[in-house]
Amino acid sequence: MSSNYPGGFSSGVIIRGLPLTVAHPGEIFWVNSTAVLAKGASAGSDGNKGDYKHPFATIDYAVGRCLANRGDIIMVMPGHSEDIDADSALDLDVAGVAVVGLGSGADRPDLNFSATAGTVEMDAANCTLYNLTLTADVSAVVVGVNIDASGCTIDNCEFNFTSTGDDFKTMIDCDTVSDFTLSNSRLIGEDNVAGGLIGVRLDTDTHTLIENNYIIGEFATGSIVGEGAAGVQALIRNNVIYNADTAGGEVIDLNVAHTGMLVKNACGTLFTTAPETAFDPGSCLSIENYVCNNVDESGTIVPTGIST
Repeated sequence: MSSNYPGGFSSGVIIRGLPLTVAHPGEIFWVNSTAVLAKGASAGSDGNKGDYKHPFATIDYAVGRCLANRGDIIMVMPGHSEDIDADSALDLDVAGVAVVGLGSGADRPDLNFSATAGTVEMDAANCTLYNLTLTADVSAVVVGVNIDASGCTIDNCEFNFTSTGDDFKTMIDCDTVSDFTLSNSRLIGEDNVAGGLIGVRLDTDTHTLIENNYIIGEFATGSIVGEGAAGVQALIRNNVIYNADTAGGEVIDLNVAHTGMLVKNACGTLFTTAPETAFDPGSCLSIENYVCNNVDESGTIVPTGIST
């Protein structure tokens, strides 16, 4: 991107939530399911051309119009809502595609999980989800997002729920891939209401980066969990994590052989034993992490906190 600002923007720039420099030089397709339209524009339809004034109605259809590794962008209009009601209801199966939501707060595009089998699949390499909300609208959605390809990114997104009893059993499942990034996002489950099991599940992952996220809820298994075969060279840093489960849900619980670094994570838990029991770094190097489960005034739990 050229700019009058001296030296340009070497790390890109975000204005009103929209990244104006992205490594996606390909085609731009538009998606809009709302009645709020540009002047002279048509209502969203998968029979349209997919340009700004003739948007598609669904993200999944737009993905099918993209070309692998061209760097295509799918721009999703504020207020757009899409029903995730089946396995692969939204499948990013074309490499190098970025899905970019417009708007902020409640105006962001929403992926609404209305069936337990509903999933978003990131099946092709180097795809991105940016500035979207993903909302559980039913109890026990099995997996919100399956990361099945390397180089994928979830950035500035929010996982949440509609009402009491709605939840993801696992919000994000990262299994046998490399270079997955989860950043600047909020993963929100119900507080003190059982249902969710895992925020982020890692299995046989390589070079995973989890940074600058807010993860809160009652996760019976753990907020960030390593399962199956160990991953290698993960970096988990600068996250604020709270697990309200009292019986055994850990904040970070990595496979004993999981390697990498845990740096400057602030962790709170209601796990009733010593705080170090709620924080298992596996074989990762742990630097300046803080774990606390002090409650009292008479919610009890008193072991205070530790730094690792």
